[in-house]
Amino acid sequence: MVGGTTTRASLWRKRVKQSGLILLSAAAIVAGCWFDVAPAQAQIMNFPVRPQVPKPAPRPQGEKSPMLLQAIEINYDYNNKRVSAVGNVQIYHNGTTIEADKVTYDETTKRMQAEGNVRITEPDGRITYADALDLSDDFRDGFVDSLRLDTADKTRIAAARADRTSGTFSVMHSGVYTACEACKDDPKKPPLWQVKAARMIHDSSEKMIYFEDARLEFFGNPVAYMPYFSAPDPTVKRKSGFLMPFVSSSTTNGFGLEIPYYWALAPDYDATFSPRVLTSQGVLMRAEFRQRLIDGAYSIRASGIYQLDKGAYMRSDGTPTPGYRDFRGSIETTGQFALSNKWTW
Repeated sequence: MVGGTTTRASLWRKRVKQSGLILLSAAAIVAGCWFDVAPAQAQIMNFPVRPQVPKPAPRPQGEKSPMLLQAIEINYDYNNKRVSAVGNVQIYHNGTTIEADKVTYDETTKRMQAEGNVRITEPDGRITYADALDLSDDFRDGFVDSLRLDTADKTRIAAARADRTSGTFSVMHSGVYTACEACKDDPKKPPLWQVKAARMIHDSSEKMIYFEDARLEFFGNPVAYMPYFSAPDPTVKRKSGFLMPFVSSSTTNGFGLEIPYYWALAPDYDATFSPRVLTSQGVLMRAEFRQRLIDGAYSIRASGIYQLDKGAYMRSDGTPTPGYRDFRGSIETTGQFALSNKWTW
């Protein structure tokens, strides 16, 4: 009996450890590939205020990190081949932390489940919240309920439910996307801008997010409807495409709409074209070219417009202002170069 008990205890510890590793791997998949959201019933981005998490120093290659599993109760069901950690569950491994009320791994169905106040914190500062998640042990298929993602670069994505298939596609239902921080005085207040969509499809192989039946909101008020559009996911730092539209208004120029286009020409230089349509003055053309060099960086900006109503720039006493002309334009350039370790031009 003593030998049998020792063998059974060793098997139990091994399976608990395996289940913990499965949970940690799931954390990486969920936080890295499921760009999902806050409960859609509220239809606002409501994230807890948290301090910035600095990036930890990389672990030396070949160094193994221990795993720590804590819970009020850890049970193994030999008949059903299930291991469960219940009550204030905390799992630590390689800088990643998983917290939940209960986690279960079923060896028969090869599925992992986490329930109640699920929180996954990663070394890069990403924090994922969910009510519940269910994933296969190879992490190719599963679903997440009411999952929210708060990244270190302030990107926030939320959805009522997300389904993952084939290890590549994540479909988020009733999704919300924004890169604005929550109001410190009232976190429940709608952000400056956000995109809401009936479905958000994330393709991790292309690193793209596709929005279906979407609308753009400013301060919680819809301003534009888009049946379909796409955008790079938050992991993409530079990619050609249209940027966020800009709306302006003035007495001399009228209403204006600007839709910039960013062109990633090469790793060290790019360009942005920003035409702005003005109801009173016509089209203002603007462009900017930027380049990084070994010893510095520079940019060149140019703009020009043929004004439709130059009379708007007349003073009340009838004298013209510098803006009273048919064509107006400018060329500017700025740069900074390190001549040595002590001199900068």
